Amino acid sequence: MSAGKVVQAAWLGALGRNLGSMQLQSLARGNFADPAGRNELVAKIRWFLAVMIGCYGVFAAGFYAFSEYGLFLTREQVIFLLVSVGAFLGCNTLYHFHYERIRNIRYAAHLQVLIDFLLITLLIHFSGGGASWFWPVYLVATLEAAILLDRKREVWLLGGIGGLMFGAMLAGQYLGWFCEVPMPFVDPQLHHDGLFLLLIWLWVSLLNAAIAVIGSFLMSVIRNENEALRRSERRLVNFLDSANDLIFSATPEGRLLYANHSWKSALGFDPDTADNLNLLDIIHPTYKSKCQAAFGKAAAGQRVNVLEGSFIACDRRPIDVEGNITCNPEDGDATVIWGICRDVTERKKAQEQLYHLAHHDMLTGLPNRLFFIDRLKHARAMARRGEKQVAVLFLDLDRFKIINDTLGHSVGDQLLQEAASRLLECVREVDTVARLGGDEFTVALCNVNGVEDVEQVAQKILKALSRPMALGGHELFITTSIGICLYPDHGEEPVELIKNADIAMYNAKTNGRNNYQFYDQAMDQEADKRLMLETGMRKALEREEFRIYYQPKVDMVSGRVTAMEALLRWEHPELGMLPPSSFISLAEETGLIFPIGEWVLRHACLQNRAWQDQGLAPVRVAVNLSGYQLQHKGLIATVRKILEETGLDPMYLELEVTETVVMQNPDFAVAILNELRGLGIHISIDDFGTGYSSLAHLKRFSVNTLKIDKSFVREVDINSTDAAIATAIIAMGNSLNLKVIAEGVENEGQFSFLRENKCDEMQGYLFSKPVPPQEAAKLLRGEGLKIPETALAELSI
Repeated sequence: MSAGKVVQAAWLGALGRNLGSMQLQSLARGNFADPAGRNELVAKIRWFLAVMIGCYGVFAAGFYAFSEYGLFLTREQVIFLLVSVGAFLGCNTLYHFHYERIRNIRYAAHLQVLIDFLLITLLIHFSGGGASWFWPVYLVATLEAAILLDRKREVWLLGGIGGLMFGAMLAGQYLGWFCEVPMPFVDPQLHHDGLFLLLIWLWVSLLNAAIAVIGSFLMSVIRNENEALRRSERRLVNFLDSANDLIFSATPEGRLLYANHSWKSALGFDPDTADNLNLLDIIHPTYKSKCQAAFGKAAAGQRVNVLEGSFIACDRRPIDVEGNITCNPEDGDATVIWGICRDVTERKKAQEQLYHLAHHDMLTGLPNRLFFIDRLKHARAMARRGEKQVAVLFLDLDRFKIINDTLGHSVGDQLLQEAASRLLECVREVDTVARLGGDEFTVALCNVNGVEDVEQVAQKILKALSRPMALGGHELFITTSIGICLYPDHGEEPVELIKNADIAMYNAKTNGRNNYQFYDQAMDQEADKRLMLETGMRKALEREEFRIYYQPKVDMVSGRVTAMEALLRWEHPELGMLPPSSFISLAEETGLIFPIGEWVLRHACLQNRAWQDQGLAPVRVAVNLSGYQLQHKGLIATVRKILEETGLDPMYLELEVTETVVMQNPDFAVAILNELRGLGIHISIDDFGTGYSSLAHLKRFSVNTLKIDKSFVREVDINSTDAAIATAIIAMGNSLNLKVIAEGVENEGQFSFLRENKCDEMQGYLFSKPVPPQEAAKLLRGEGLKIPETALAELSI
């Protein structure tokens, strides 16, 4: 136990010893500092004396009645005596039970003492006068005056009046003003012996005066000490009530004896209600048995460690507390348990919030990496017991950075929240969805039976995320790439499973995005290759390892080359010539796409200008724009600068943007494409048919050409579905006054179908594969360009 808790327990022990089992609310009653308390005490003393004297009188009368003396009081004397006794009982009843009505009467206490003196004088008269043994009761009345009155002089004065009353009664008997009551054993001559009466009066008066002095002094000391105790108790009560800690006392059975203001305020009970409470009734059931055991230990004098529990407030709110209890029973006193605790509800809430923040993503509320690993361990343990599998899905949103940078982080955050919500809808409650950071999410599927179960969930996720999202006044489209690994097939440890799923996710991106891939060990080599490519790409520009190849686009009417598409290649020193599919996605992720894209655009423009300077027929040069380039704020300025530096007319530059990139944020794409079109640049939508565009969107785009994706051209001559799609795209382009070009044309069957359906241009291996700039110049001269014989015959006609 800490030093602070030791001091706290000792303080509670002292508090228990000082206050015992008294209720602090009743400290103001039954004490010498309060007039009502003193009056009650004196009234009780009178009742006691009245009972004692009455009993004695009854016994004495009985003995006299059967003795030789008989009853010596006359009938009138008995009546007078009974009336006096009745008056005494009536006065005491009034002062005892109705004091609140008369306490404000001035000199009420003085009158009370005077009545006592008068009644005592009458009793002395009836019990023998100067020879009566009843005179010591004067001393009791004087003590009553000392108790009731605060001022010493008033006590002395009343004591003197009592002595004068005794002297007046003796003088009356001596002078014969009234008849004395004959008493057995008393010489009647004593009532007329002046010396005896004087001496007895002096003796009683002196004793009465002494008692007045001594009693007033003692009572002043008692009152001062009592008042000091009351002030101490008030200070203690005020201290307890002003304390921020919750302080209470109770019996071992739980009956609440005292509760300070903080306790009542925190629990919402008013003082009257709190006084009737049983502590065990408002302790949360979870902690009730524990608290009962602690009460028992404290009552037995055993040490009780720091307790944690929870009270139930009057509005049923749980109030979490932490503190100590102690018990210091005094000899003969009832056992009282004292408790001091503090309200830790807010602290616990803060701890829970800190725990949540430490284990959850602040933006989406999903578990973070740390919590996901913990949940994955639990899922692994359950899978072992049930002989099931656990699947880990690693998701990365495709081209999320484009939306984040073009529309701002606020819209990007909303998109992540919406993606998180949709992911949760795709899994069960026992599964876990987490956000690792950025646009990366992970999913742990518990107790799966095989690959089929996982594929269903992966397809469900792809479908859910591909639905349009209306965010910030924009209609956005997003896709995701998913990597999947299974426990125990692809790893044992959670970190290993996440790593392998991450590797599979990159493989899914390499395979065109918006798909899922299961982990395979062969992917480890791809991951190593990826690392090598990332390292080498940073130096490829400096080492001039990039090459540009050109593939012609052929007009179906004239058979001439209308444009040359610039296709990037990387001549890697170890891996040889690499196509763009091997490294472009990596360049986008690392941010190297910007310097590489600028390099390609500049060299393509320079090459086209060089061909024109050589006297070749001017054609457009087509350069592919990455989605990351399209969203870059400096794109327009970069294009202007390159055109100015190379001297190329904008009409001979064509920029190709994929439909998927355009449709990811249509509003932004419209603005950028309109600006580029305003410069006189030819705009082409690449991979058309694979995105989500419709006529409503397409008519907004300021474009020149639609490029049919090669996936629809590959079997266009033998597959009715592909043929229908290609025909529809051509018809739509013609209706919108757009050129339509088909890419990936490799055989005469494809060529014949597209020509018959009036496709404007074609591109593919049927005409020429991508070639270096020197061979591309030959193609522009008409050398080496492959045109099908059927087309040549028509052209010759």
